Amino acid sequence: MLGDTARLSAAIDIARHQDTATLLALLLPGLDGPELRALVDRCRFAHAGLLVCPPGVAELRAELAAHGLDADAPRRPSVVVRERLALRHRRDVADLDVGILRPVVWGPDGERRAVEVFVLPVPPGSGLADIAAHERAREHETHLAFEVERPDPLVLRGLCATFARHGALADGGGYNPHEDGTVFYFTAPADSKAGYGRLELYAGGDHRQVLAAHLADFRTRQLTETPLRLSTGA
Repeated sequence: MLGDTARLSAAIDIARHQDTATLLALLLPGLDGPELRALVDRCRFAHAGLLVCPPGVAELRAELAAHGLDADAPRRPSVVVRERLALRHRRDVADLDVGILRPVVWGPDGERRAVEVFVLPVPPGSGLADIAAHERAREHETHLAFEVERPDPLVLRGLCATFARHGALADGGGYNPHEDGTVFYFTAPADSKAGYGRLELYAGGDHRQVLAAHLADFRTRQLTETPLRLSTGA
């Protein structure tokens, strides 16, 4: 595990010890008072997520067990992260065996939470070491997730507007019919103090009508940023 051990430990520590209000205030600078309380009433911290690149899945399971977490749950395919990695590193998706583990972590007041661990095994000599080094340095898949309590269109639009007002930017999302849940992704503000660059807002049920506006904002942002990246090389 080497470079992943400290990152995994940090994610587990956040899931075990942080509360929703503290994390939201760190992620969204300037969020406080009644506005912060309104968000805390509407959503709860659900999991900390990250991508790790151990030599094999057995090493990761041993590391999870060492932290007192369930290491025996089956590893499920992670199609979304696999495709994101392939696109980012210009690799064939067939060359990337990305899976996901979600061991349960209990919060300070007994809340059921999780650590969402995306796993890309990088055996010695596999030719994937450059991907592992890049992902550890950039933390593209590292995120904090909040689950919306009693979601409805008005609540979701209000949460998205609040995130945007405090500097979070739309970063994609989707509806998962297998879980009947809708996910809204955001890039955290540049002055965020949480140490995590992405946020996830999860709402049970089909909320694609609200999601459509979020995805439109994301596409507009992409169209705006692409010429800048091409001209600056950023």
